[in-house]
Amino acid sequence: MRIEGVDHLALAVRSLKESETFYTKILGGEVVHRHGDADFEKEAARTPQVWVKVGNVIFALNGSTPEVPKGHFVHWALRGYFEEIDDWLDTFKRENIKYYGPFGHGGLGLISIYFHDPTGYLLEVSLDAGDWESAKTEVKKRGGLFGNTQATYDPEEWDYENR
Repeated sequence: MRIEGVDHLALAVRSLKESETFYTKILGGEVVHRHGDADFEKEAARTPQVWVKVGNVIFALNGSTPEVPKGHFVHWALRGYFEEIDDWLDTFKRENIKYYGPFGHGGLGLISIYFHDPTGYLLEVSLDAGDWESAKTEVKKRGGLFGNTQATYDPEEWDYENR
C-alpha cells in the first residue's frame, strides 16, 4: 500500500461564506466543488461544504461546529514563492490580518509567515530563500525574528500592528 499525497483537509468553519472569501481572496484559491445545497442533500441533512483548491491542496470547508486546535505546532504550512514575500506581508497589512513573521528557522533557507484563518486555524506560508544566509538577510531586512517560535512570541497576543 502507498500514499500518493494529500487528497483534502476537512475543516469545520464558523462561516462558510467568510471562510470561502478568505481562502479564495487572500490565499488565491479556487472553488472546485460545493455540496449540501441541492434539495436531495438538504433532505438527507448533508452538511454544506465548499471545497477550495489552494495550490495543490484542497480545503474541504464545512459548516459544522469547529473544534480548533490550539498551539503553534498544530498548523498547516503552505509553500509560497519567495519572490512574493512582500506581497504576502502587504496583503496581510491591507486586509488587517494579524500575522507573525517573517520568521527565520536556524540553519534552513525557509522563511515563515504565520496567520489565522477566520475560524482560528493556524496557517503558515513557507517561503524558500535558498540558503540560511539569504534567509537571515531577508528576515532582518523586514524586521522579523529567529529562534524558537514558542519562546519569541505569545500566540495569544498576535499584536503585530507596529511591524
